[in-house]
Amino acid sequence: MAPEIAAEPEHVAGGKPAEAEPSLAEDPARRAPEEAGPIRETRAERESVRPVEEPARRAPEEEAGLEEESVRPAAEPEHVAGEEEQAEEERTGEEPAGDDGAVRRVGRPPGGRPTRPDLLVATGPTRPGAAGRHHRGPAPAAVRRASPVGRRRGGAAPFAILLALALVVAGGVLVWRWTSPEEAGLRLEAGSGQSGDELFTVPSAGDGSDQKLNDMTSVGRAVVAVGSDTTSPTPRPLFLFSPDSGKTWQLGQVTGSTTPTVQRVVGGDGLWLASGGDGQGGERGLWTSADGFSWTAVEQAGMSAFHAGDLISDIARTRSGFVAVGRTTLDDGSAGPAAWQSPDGRAWQRVETRGLDVRELKAVVARGDTAIAVGQPAEGDGSRVIRSADGGRTWQATGFQLPEAAPRPGSLAVLAKQFVLVPTRQRTVTGEVRVYCSPTGAQWSLCGSIGGLGGESPGVESVISHPAGIAAINQVNLGRYSVLTSTDGRTWTKRADLGNLSGATLRGFTITESGTLFAGGDQAAADVDNQLVLMAAPARGDASRVRLAGVDGLSRMARETNGLAHHDGRYVAVGSASGDAGIWTSLNWQSWTSMSLGGPRQQILDDVAYGRRGWLAAGSTQTGIGVTEPLLVSSPDGRTWKRIASSGDLTLPKDHPYLGVRVVAAGPEGYVLAGEDSGSSGTAAALWFTPDLRKFTRSRKLPQGGSGTRIHDLAATASGYVAVGGAGDGDQESGVVWVSEDGVNWKARKRVAPPDATAAGLRQVASYQDKLVAIGSALAQGSRRVFSAVSDDDGVTWRTAWLPADRAAAVYDLAAADQGLVAVGWHGSPDDGDSAAWISQDGLTWNRSDLTKDRLAGQGMQWLAAVTVSGSEVVALGRSTTYSADHLILWTSTLTSSR
Repeated sequence: MAPEIAAEPEHVAGGKPAEAEPSLAEDPARRAPEEAGPIRETRAERESVRPVEEPARRAPEEEAGLEEESVRPAAEPEHVAGEEEQAEEERTGEEPAGDDGAVRRVGRPPGGRPTRPDLLVATGPTRPGAAGRHHRGPAPAAVRRASPVGRRRGGAAPFAILLALALVVAGGVLVWRWTSPEEAGLRLEAGSGQSGDELFTVPSAGDGSDQKLNDMTSVGRAVVAVGSDTTSPTPRPLFLFSPDSGKTWQLGQVTGSTTPTVQRVVGGDGLWLASGGDGQGGERGLWTSADGFSWTAVEQAGMSAFHAGDLISDIARTRSGFVAVGRTTLDDGSAGPAAWQSPDGRAWQRVETRGLDVRELKAVVARGDTAIAVGQPAEGDGSRVIRSADGGRTWQATGFQLPEAAPRPGSLAVLAKQFVLVPTRQRTVTGEVRVYCSPTGAQWSLCGSIGGLGGESPGVESVISHPAGIAAINQVNLGRYSVLTSTDGRTWTKRADLGNLSGATLRGFTITESGTLFAGGDQAAADVDNQLVLMAAPARGDASRVRLAGVDGLSRMARETNGLAHHDGRYVAVGSASGDAGIWTSLNWQSWTSMSLGGPRQQILDDVAYGRRGWLAAGSTQTGIGVTEPLLVSSPDGRTWKRIASSGDLTLPKDHPYLGVRVVAAGPEGYVLAGEDSGSSGTAAALWFTPDLRKFTRSRKLPQGGSGTRIHDLAATASGYVAVGGAGDGDQESGVVWVSEDGVNWKARKRVAPPDATAAGLRQVASYQDKLVAIGSALAQGSRRVFSAVSDDDGVTWRTAWLPADRAAAVYDLAAADQGLVAVGWHGSPDDGDSAAWISQDGLTWNRSDLTKDRLAGQGMQWLAAVTVSGSEVVALGRSTTYSADHLILWTSTLTSSR
């Protein structure tokens, strides 16, 4: 029998008295040792949408064999066209910064993990007269509502608009309300938001953080370390800055959205540049700075010189600007060299690289405007050197080639009068590392060697330049490094030993003008924790570890609340905290009891539902390196929980690295689950049915075998079950609707999209008043917008309407109640949006409420990701995040109807 999950003490929201909660498991110390953790991805991430600037091709034609079905727009008063949207009342002034201070958002909301094809953001049409983000200030508004404006058919006067502008004083909060005649009977109160940081935690040995330092540099007294913080679910690029040669450190300031990984950094003469990306050419980022502390991501307009698939391997500072080198994909699909040049790091031009006899450029350095790069020869192995005499604008091949050494970043350095090339991870038969020098970069010769590296060392890891010469980094063995320095490339002396670093990897090194050596990297602190390592070795003295715990805004705990449901007065939320799957229950939303599965590696729960046999929570767990399996947990009463064994149809197929469950729905006959199955042939949708939480049957016959389809949501209906999602990626996605009478056998309905859309995908679905209501995003007239779709005949035909949004928007969850529908997400811009809620009584006419208080709005990104409605009580969970702050949000409101 699986062990029951231990219950933790209650956390009380807002300091209010907690209602008595029945005791949970008897032994709070018990933890299931066998459970592990998942590849972390929030439901909000899967359902968010990104801007698309170019019009896309039409969605692919529906496959043959489907029954004749139709998708049509709603009747004209229901269909919300962009030009018919109700203008919002603008507010002026600036809102007080609050306790968090003035901070800026970076990274990709809401999750910012490596790019997935289903991550899209609805951009919305530009509002006439609007100039960017609305102003914030002490205006009396906790909620601003926008609603569609219908038009009367024929030549009658425009449909009369009821603008009920009411100042409602509730608890000292004034509310602006915009309503329309269609929705005058449905009302969503402003509610209140509060921090969920202390409510949604689980006991753990670590905090689940994942931080790395990849590179370092110093100019004068300024020292910069760069890397990544991919702590789930809000990754960010990492910049650490010291203004005083490393005596004190602080988190840098970053503006703009881009990749969360910074790999290289260079600087000098008031101009700094950093580069990064996923290392595969799928995404890339560039940042510039005037002082090494404040950084700004290069906008897409400045990145036009970089083509799809281009990879930046290294960057260098020249007298006239910057140069970058890397790889591109040629017309025949093979790899070719790529190089770029910029005067300021913000505007780039691509330079000619044909005829250089290299396949890919790996490293580059510069002295003045003379730049040297090393790459793979067009034929054969080894390294080949190319040269530029004009700051990287033009390049010429040299005759120098090393057949025995593979090119890598960090193999080049600069002395006052010559360039130095050191083959990395390459030793001669006598154990030495050869050093090559060139005064101009055109002709090269052997000028020295590095010896005494130790028997376990693979050779020199990298070389760096510093004001007094150059340094070579040698990894003596696991957890121990030595640094050797030279002033001429010929003779080398040991500078420092960096030891006692068990489980640590050092990647970035620099030596300041005062002679202090700094080394940065990361160290595994627990099975789900990866923490920063920063070492300092003064010119005279032993190396020591720099304490970073006091750096404000640097530490961040991994935590997320992904799913929320209620039954019989009990709320259940699921997600993860500190790398462990988390379950939180409450009888009044004010006090929450936390439970953790325990066990090694990462775990996550994505969704939860109540059905005929009680509660079922679903997610995934990492059972090994790169291996993910389903994670299911059940409870008869919401108080005691136990894990369901992954056996039978829940078993990971042979040679498949990933099988996860992401959504669950419960109906009168049982539970339906949906997720993904990834193998060598690609990714396909996976669905299961269970009547009793004991036997799980996987659906073997899915439309098109489920290939290329992602199911994002499920719902139980009067006739069975419905699944919605998307097939295809990006501007080729089409909205998928599958229906089933028994939860096992599924058939496809016709693809769903607004009539003027060229691509669309569905993200949420609910059964409401004998209708199906779905919400998705569509590409129409070159921009992404959020739409709803309603079917009265079990998905055979659909009517569609645009949700009111005059800027970018995303909807992350949808809940149905007797009185109406509530959808939650955000509205604003993709890197500076505020929490928002939409309400409707028919699924086609919607009112939007912009939530503007209690951390629901402000600088950075705020969003609501999960919502449920119990009677008239609305409870939602979300997040508020900036570059230096990250907080969970609990929002409560009431939904009432006069009809």
